[in-house]
Amino acid sequence: MNRKVMFSHDDKSRSPMRNAKTREGKEVYRHPEGRFIVLEFQGIGGKFREAFHPREIIGWSDVG
Repeated sequence: MNRKVMFSHDDKSRSPMRNAKTREGKEVYRHPEGRFIVLEFQGIGGKFREAFHPREIIGWSDVG
């Protein structure tokens, strides 16, 4: 299942960007107790994975 998250930081700073963009990744793992979700993205150098708290997922619900 594909999920969308806000790309809110750049590679030079951990401070939030003003015009944050969304990016879409494939959900590859969900913690059994819902503590985090791992999404896989396609980047220029290949695929990479990143973990997110469920609140960071756009349109997240506990169902599905």
